[in-house]
Amino acid sequence: MKSPEIQTTSRLIPAKARLPVHLGGGRGKIQVVYSWIERKPERFLFLSIFFFSLIRLAVVPSFGLGVDEAHYVLYARHLDLSYVDHPPLVGWIHALIYYSLGTNEFLARLPAIVLFALLSYLSYGFMLRVSHSPPISLLGVLALNSSFLLNALSVMLLPDSLFLVLALLLMPVIIKIVESGERKYFIYLGVLLGLAGLAKYTAALLIPPLLIYSLSKKRTDLLFSKYMLMAAGMAILCVTPVIYWNLQNQWVSFGYQGSRMAGSSAMSFQNFSLSLLAQFGSYSPFLFLIAFYGFFKAFRSANDWIRLAFYFGGTILTFFCYPALYDPVLPHWNSLFYLLFIPIGIYFLCQEVSRKKRFFLKFSLGFSLVVTLLLYVELSAKFFTFPDFQSPFQDIYGWAEISKEANTLLKENPQSLKALAVTNWTMGSRMMYYSLPYQNEVFVIDRRFDQFDFWQKNSPHGYDLLFVNTHFTHEDISQKFKCGEVRAAKKIDILLNGGKVNQIEYVWCKNYQGMKNEKP
Repeated sequence: MKSPEIQTTSRLIPAKARLPVHLGGGRGKIQVVYSWIERKPERFLFLSIFFFSLIRLAVVPSFGLGVDEAHYVLYARHLDLSYVDHPPLVGWIHALIYYSLGTNEFLARLPAIVLFALLSYLSYGFMLRVSHSPPISLLGVLALNSSFLLNALSVMLLPDSLFLVLALLLMPVIIKIVESGERKYFIYLGVLLGLAGLAKYTAALLIPPLLIYSLSKKRTDLLFSKYMLMAAGMAILCVTPVIYWNLQNQWVSFGYQGSRMAGSSAMSFQNFSLSLLAQFGSYSPFLFLIAFYGFFKAFRSANDWIRLAFYFGGTILTFFCYPALYDPVLPHWNSLFYLLFIPIGIYFLCQEVSRKKRFFLKFSLGFSLVVTLLLYVELSAKFFTFPDFQSPFQDIYGWAEISKEANTLLKENPQSLKALAVTNWTMGSRMMYYSLPYQNEVFVIDRRFDQFDFWQKNSPHGYDLLFVNTHFTHEDISQKFKCGEVRAAKKIDILLNGGKVNQIEYVWCKNYQGMKNEKP
């Protein structure tokens, strides 16, 4: 499929349409830089994308895979039409590398880096249509690459990494459909919606903006045209693997997603506040404020691109407001909103003549960029020492060592039927991934029904299980499980710069016979 055209050169924009950048201070130097960017915007764009991509390529081998990262690489290891918690596209992307080059931290993260480079390019094209100004568009790209959580998505391949790219590709398609109604754009629409459906179930949230924008432009004829039916059919055809897999498995994915959205606690404004607070810190506090500034300014904008972005952002925020009242939602669930409105907020701030607002813009970008670069340095070099069990690296450090030690213990008495066991799925994803070189069987034993129940083909009953307890997830094996014998095997500390990141306890459960109080 040919990608929708994205004009990124300032030569295609009339000079009178370009907006000045009001940044204030050092006006002469800023004007020189502005003139350079105006002459060759693509060079600055590709240099900035190359700069951030190079940093990521250098840093990603230096820390272990996180919970979700390891889980999605295991999608490739257990290739299927779909999975309990997500559609299959992220696993299929991993599989292209897994079955051709193998896997390690660098290879597992390479697709995310490439996708975010593409996302930066697409965001520049989007902002160029919004602002008609290469400097403002480049500032938007810089801001996105300075956001903490978006940087996490730039190095960790999650379904959201794919979803964001597809959403940005979809926006010019919607504009073109409303403007021209040409058949080729409906084909693009069907394919992009289908691929988004293979990436995340929340791809359904991309449909309301299309409907609202078409209605706002009085193009209701498009919604009932034969081409729209063709696009819908193509999208459904793309997601056939997901439908077929769920049909075979009692629609388990839809039940799983419904339970996540319904929440597990009583309605509480505190949960909603915690969700906002998590986003405030995750995206960078100042960029968070800029995004909402852009969203509220967009309400009155007559720019078609900003209006469409407003419909996308409003749909995302509205949809996730309800579950946030019951349980704090994960910050990356709203990532499309911030992807769109951090740059749009910068666009509006660049038009301000207020000295305070200009200072806020410069400080926000400078603060976020500096902190982001420092985080990359710390991720790579790990200079700091943290108090015991308070290291921010506890989730991404030491799992290769933990698995290696477990493999050594399993080699003792090779005649018995043995396997590793953990009591939590978050541990299960890392233990399974880092046990791949040793080909050790790993059981996740808990009362939660999830993807591991599909991957565990054998019953753990009758095995000698080596349970792995951590400082943060510690179970009394003798109290929770039926074992012929429970025996402590070993305890190790995971150290970093002299501080304890984690403490691991290996416990044997001989002749495992199930969980206590387990229903037959």
